[in-house]
Amino acid sequence: MLVAEELYEIKQPIIGLYLGSFDPVHNAHVDIPLKIKNHFDLDKIIYVPTGVSPVGKAFKASKSDRLKMLENAIIKYKSLIIDDYELKSSDISYSFNTLKYFQELYPQNKLRLIIGEDNFMSFTKWHKYHEIMKIVNIIVLIRDNILRCDNMENIKILFEENINLFNKTKCGKIYFSGEHKSTISSTMVREHINRNESIVTYVSDENNKYILDKGLYK
Repeated sequence: MLVAEELYEIKQPIIGLYLGSFDPVHNAHVDIPLKIKNHFDLDKIIYVPTGVSPVGKAFKASKSDRLKMLENAIIKYKSLIIDDYELKSSDISYSFNTLKYFQELYPQNKLRLIIGEDNFMSFTKWHKYHEIMKIVNIIVLIRDNILRCDNMENIKILFEENINLFNKTKCGKIYFSGEHKSTISSTMVREHINRNESIVTYVSDENNKYILDKGLYK
């Protein structure tokens, strides 16, 4: 018979937090989270577009345009939502601060940080990355079968290959998800636009029209 603590652990809803610039959001930003949602027992996925980059990255589209394109991209899916927490702030968008915000907003939930492989490669340089692991489990979306983690010896102990153990754990584990991959990137979309090439297969119809109408990424 399960004890009360175990029952409580099982019933905790799980929320995915997808942080990124989404400049612009493309089809893989939507398709892959939808495909992994059940695999990780996610009740919903919250997109959190970056406000002010911690590494000084300049975004090509405005905050309002990136937000509108996200809204266009996920409007059909009830389990995908957006939180403009970072966009509303003029402070640097440190992931630790954002995750603390969601921890306070959803104290009874398990949180899963969803990030791409490229972003994860610099994870040990993130602001308070050790503290981040006390808040969430991390789902890393990988693009190939080679895990470039040579500079991560101090966190390899956190890597988890057992999906069942990963899903049961509240925080402190990292799982590399390679079941669903895509070669699409926001950089690729911007380059196509800059060369006056079609992006109709990379973004939603609504965003294809939105980008063309507003002359973005030219």
